[in-house]
Amino acid sequence: MHIGLASVSVLAGLVLCSPASVRAGISGEAELGYVRYEADANGSRISDAHSFYQRYSLLYETSGELYKGRVGRYDLALGYEWGSFDTKIKNPSNPTDPQTNYNPSVSAGHLLYRGEVVLDPLELPLRLRAYSYDTNRINMHEDLSGIDGSSIFAPRLITNLYDGTHINSGATLVFGVKNGLTNGYNAIFRHIPLVMLDYRDDLNRDLKSLTPVDTRMRRLAFVSLNKRDNWFHYRTTDFRDYLNTDQSFKETQMQIGTVDHLLARRWIDLTNWVKISADGQFTKHASSMPANSFEAYELNLFAVASRKTWDARTFSSFSRLLDDEGITLERTVPFYASGVLGADVDWKASLYSNEKRIQSPSGSVVNNSNYNASVRADMFRRSPFTLGVVVRGESTESYGSKLLSFEGGVETASTARLSRDYSLSGSYTVKYFDATGGTGSGDGYLNQNVLGRVAYVASPTWRFEVEEDLSAASGTNPRNFNNSAITVNSGFSSGTSTVSGSAISFQRRNSEIDEYVRSVTTVSAAWRPFSRTSLSFSVSEDVLMQSGAPTDFLTTFRSTIDYSTPTFLARMRNSYNVRMVGGESIDYLESVGTLEYRPVRQLEGLLTYTYNVGDVDVNTRSEFLDLRQRLGYSFYTLSGANRKLLELYEEFTYNRTLNTGTVANELNTTRRFTLGARYFPLRSLFVGADARYSLIEPGSITEQLYTGVVGLNFRKLQANLEYTYGKRDGSDNRIEKRIAANMKKFF
Repeated sequence: MHIGLASVSVLAGLVLCSPASVRAGISGEAELGYVRYEADANGSRISDAHSFYQRYSLLYETSGELYKGRVGRYDLALGYEWGSFDTKIKNPSNPTDPQTNYNPSVSAGHLLYRGEVVLDPLELPLRLRAYSYDTNRINMHEDLSGIDGSSIFAPRLITNLYDGTHINSGATLVFGVKNGLTNGYNAIFRHIPLVMLDYRDDLNRDLKSLTPVDTRMRRLAFVSLNKRDNWFHYRTTDFRDYLNTDQSFKETQMQIGTVDHLLARRWIDLTNWVKISADGQFTKHASSMPANSFEAYELNLFAVASRKTWDARTFSSFSRLLDDEGITLERTVPFYASGVLGADVDWKASLYSNEKRIQSPSGSVVNNSNYNASVRADMFRRSPFTLGVVVRGESTESYGSKLLSFEGGVETASTARLSRDYSLSGSYTVKYFDATGGTGSGDGYLNQNVLGRVAYVASPTWRFEVEEDLSAASGTNPRNFNNSAITVNSGFSSGTSTVSGSAISFQRRNSEIDEYVRSVTTVSAAWRPFSRTSLSFSVSEDVLMQSGAPTDFLTTFRSTIDYSTPTFLARMRNSYNVRMVGGESIDYLESVGTLEYRPVRQLEGLLTYTYNVGDVDVNTRSEFLDLRQRLGYSFYTLSGANRKLLELYEEFTYNRTLNTGTVANELNTTRRFTLGARYFPLRSLFVGADARYSLIEPGSITEQLYTGVVGLNFRKLQANLEYTYGKRDGSDNRIEKRIAANMKKFF
């Protein structure tokens, strides 16, 4: 805190001794709130809780220019904020349970301030910005979960307060020639190298919250322009965590090269068509945990060459890392080039080299590497058919296992010179993988793929398309390799699935299979009968034959409907999948839809649904339905200011989950119907009420929820009073009551 106060004093002194145009003002806030919550179950009181919270702040702010802006500007603020809460939660039926009986209470306050001075003389080659501020505001945390895990509605009791000290201080000095100098000393200033000195100090301390923090980070950066665009950087960071000392560290960095004081890369023109950029950096990271300490060197050399018919780029780097796992040397040299040959040929080429050498403390050495090269040419762009040729090669070594990969392919596509109604395209790709020292060693692995597509535009409203994707593999899958250019079994998806339940059983995610033949035939049609309407339909047959396994058939039907006007929107996505393996069949249906209707400003309607049903396997089936419907109508005043007078709304939700299997069946259903109204007798006054009825299965459980609220919303005053009553019959016969009041006053 003393650092921030000292900084404010210095800044205030600079301001008070300088004539300026001043803008000043005082602002403040006051907030009071009270929440009371009661819950009964089977006729006995299980929760009796209440919270009282308050927050006050006062802030004086002033800003202005120094000598009418010719010297700089300043911005100052000084104030104080204090807040507290007192919450008592009791369970009369079980007064010894610490989970449902506790009394959190916190009272905290801190100084609010902000000080910033910018000295930027118009006739001198320097700019200084000094600042220090702590404007963090108190944040009350509500317990949104049920006290005992089965509440009808959220109690919203205050159980934590985030405050503490969060001071950010620093200063930035930039000295050197700048644009806009008009005096006669420019010739002298041009010989002064640009220098930047930047210091930052971030202090965070909050020991009263449930998640205490006590850290401090100090950073110092010195940057100097030596000659032209050659910059020298020195940066040091000192981070201290006083609660978890294992996270503390000190870091020092030195960097030299064409990276300026704003950390933007600069380019040097060697010739009128070649530019280069280079830099080197050393980092020493010393942590209280030896496992987190390291030393690192990094060198970068970038170059760009551009001519009329070709251009080339390279972004090479070299790094050396010394840590508790040993010494790691890594070199990366990529090269990219592209150009044109005549009017009909485009070409692209790339070379990539990555070498990594890892030496452990015991002396053992591991060499990993990846080399790849590719060339692609696209020809005959002005002919009836284009021709594309691609050749790739890649060599990968990882912890003693090696993989040599080759890929070649040709592709062609028709142009408008052939037909404006028909379009034809096709491609053939072959990949070969040779692994040693790992899975598939000694056996080559061959991937082949043939793709053909025919599209026909029958009219401006109809489009048809047929696609055949045939792939095959032979040999032993090398696995365990992450090539950067050539992918094994690229027609299959891999990685972590984002779907669950039945849907995951209908994805081709077995990219590690060995020999297979796969055929995917897709027929699709798209129809636009009107400018605002589009419909599409497709069917695909995915046949997978693999050695040692029965043939896998996957049939997928998809359809989409889109219709939109200024007042109406309809959107639907449907898919149906049937999978047959070894004479056993499973299926999966999914449909997602949205309807929106806004014929006039007063009326709005919304309907959304998600439905899926299908087999997880031959013995388990899952079904899910989520339906949401909402209708709202608003009344507006007919005279005077046009504002909303009354709002009525109705909402219905239906959620159903059914799991059936050989062991047991599980059905969960929730139906909820809500009616609500908001009345605005005055622009700043509203009265609202909600009523919700729920039916929950299993158990034929019913819930009733009623809410009433009164609120004021002025520019300087906000207040509301809310009462909520909930009742549940059929399980624990629970009754809940909640009353909450809140008021905020702004000055």
